[in-house]
Amino acid sequence: VEDEGLGDVVGKLQKQLSWLANRSGLDEVLIAAVFRDVAAYLDRDEIRQLVLTTVLQSVPTSGPVVLVSHSLGTVVAMDLLTRLPEQLQVVQLVTAGSPLGMDTVFKRLLSGGPHRPDRVGDWLNAWCPADAVAIGCPLRDDWGDRLTEVITNNPKDRAHSIEEYLADRRVADAIGTTLH
Repeated sequence: VEDEGLGDVVGKLQKQLSWLANRSGLDEVLIAAVFRDVAAYLDRDEIRQLVLTTVLQSVPTSGPVVLVSHSLGTVVAMDLLTRLPEQLQVVQLVTAGSPLGMDTVFKRLLSGGPHRPDRVGDWLNAWCPADAVAIGCPLRDDWGDRLTEVITNNPKDRAHSIEEYLADRRVADAIGTTLH
């Protein structure tokens, strides 16, 4: 066990850790201690507003879009969905390596909880059991069954890598199909 990294431990105990996180303050402790960027975004309104304003400046105002997000970006994407122009059609939302399954995260979203946004067409959530950030996955448990879950087999040393998530054929094919 000495050579096992965090990804190995999380992978082996993912179900148990998710259960514990949802029934205790473990997810809040993890967010505060390990995921400082997520904590800063959720706890400091000036940071949240700055991030959302900055992202909104680069988003089109109308037409169809595929919104691909990773890690903290999945939290930002959920908040962003409450502020996008009505003329913008989110035909697909992709979340990868997401902390959205932790109740301390989804309870602090601008939407106020795990409410699947009506304005989203298809939703694909990719997660790897060895990814410590995705400890609350599958999202279906909290967000309902109107999303597709893809469990990836990212290498343990790159369990949280966006490149690994996007390299999974099922994830890439889903995005490619929507774009074509």
